[in-house]
Amino acid sequence: AINKEFQKYFKILFGGGSCSLIKMKEAELIADRAQDQHVALDRAMEELAEDRVDEDAQSTTAILKRVKERSDAVAGIDIQATPPGKTLKALNLLSGGERALTSIALLSAIMATNPSPFVVLDEVDAALDEANTVRFANILLELQKLTQFIVITHNRATMERADLLYGVTMGDDGISNLISVALSEIDDQGQTTRR
Repeated sequence: AINKEFQKYFKILFGGGSCSLIKMKEAELIADRAQDQHVALDRAMEELAEDRVDEDAQSTTAILKRVKERSDAVAGIDIQATPPGKTLKALNLLSGGERALTSIALLSAIMATNPSPFVVLDEVDAALDEANTVRFANILLELQKLTQFIVITHNRATMERADLLYGVTMGDDGISNLISVALSEIDDQGQTTRR
């Protein structure tokens, strides 16, 4: 379900392309990360030793079967992303902006599949240009039906989609002031009425 939503949001953010989440088994992770091989093997041996001590009565065959089941289980995921006009790439080969968009697509997929009561996003749109910020803000509008968002941002496009803005300003005297504006209270001239 998350993979399906991930593909949907990826296409929205990139205007096309394709992506997928690939389930990785422990053997594949070891092959991909040779330096982690000893750590995973040591962990498996420790677990095997603990199982042997705890369940001394079990046969060696039963223990070996459980070790094989663990190695066949999903141990992680790999993200493959292909922005429009590019070849299939691993996440670490994408540019900073492409990685940010891919991460936003994955987070959006997780929130659409399993929504939280509220989510705090701290400048996730900082690496995005104006057009991509608008796409991101539109996704937030869609997801706000399920989740309440607290978004820390400097981008105008994201702020324009907010219901309520909080900010900190500093006057000539060097004293910080907190302000809040409900965007629903702004009139046609761009003025707000304070109560």
